[in-house]
Amino acid sequence: MVKNLVVFDFDWSFVDQDTDRWVFEVLDTKLRRKLQDRKSAGSQCMPDVVSAGNALSERGRRRRQEREHLGTTHPLPLTARPVSQRADHSDETMEDLFNAGYKKDQVLDALRQLPVHPAMKRAVTNLKNRGETTFLCLSNSNEVYIGTILEKHGLTDLFDQVITNPAKWVGDRLHIGRRLPADGPQHGCTVGCLPNMCKGDELDAWLEAHGGKGSFDKIVYVGDGGNDFCPLLRMREGDLGLVRKNFELEKRIEREGKEKGCKIDVTLWDQAWIVDEVFSKL
Repeated sequence: MVKNLVVFDFDWSFVDQDTDRWVFEVLDTKLRRKLQDRKSAGSQCMPDVVSAGNALSERGRRRRQEREHLGTTHPLPLTARPVSQRADHSDETMEDLFNAGYKKDQVLDALRQLPVHPAMKRAVTNLKNRGETTFLCLSNSNEVYIGTILEKHGLTDLFDQVITNPAKWVGDRLHIGRRLPADGPQHGCTVGCLPNMCKGDELDAWLEAHGGKGSFDKIVYVGDGGNDFCPLLRMREGDLGLVRKNFELEKRIEREGKEKGCKIDVTLWDQAWIVDEVFSKL
């Protein structure tokens, strides 16, 4: 029997939403705007430094305390801290949500409203029930968001592992960290992964811990974003990328795939039923 590994990104791949934005869109438009402004002012992809003045701010001290809640290490020198990026923006806006009086149950209820397309649910459920397929999630969302959504839709046991950013409730405040804390060693990816995680390194490490690429007849990666490009470069000829049409990953493959040595087969999709159709033939 053929043994497959199916790797999913989560936002805009497994679900048709950005989970970071979703909570604020459901609960508070003003805070959704604040999140957008933070993303526009910050850096999503490239490490940089912040000023000592900013690092000495009260918010900076609170952020260090929050990272300790998430089990991170001691902070870097003040002159060597990366600028904020996706996980940081979400965490800062979660603080604003808490200060505005929103409760844990309201956040969880918002997450439970996020749909999983019936065809996507059918695709993964049918393939898993056939046996010999392992599912892995590589996502820049976070543990609480993904876990709550999967539980709501009866898919808690789908993924063998969900590799994502840590998150922890302290009372009604959700603290969101980075998988690679800003205070610790950083990855050296030059392909364009976000500072919190190199998805290519994560895929390689997972495969090494599970018998290597040779343990699977085919690896299938379902993704949409520019930071999903790196893991595709770690895959073999004959493996498959299910690439969401008209998103950044498709553009990167077109621009850089040949130059960077991307060997996989690529199938474009824009609706969940196409993923279901592909999975039915694996």
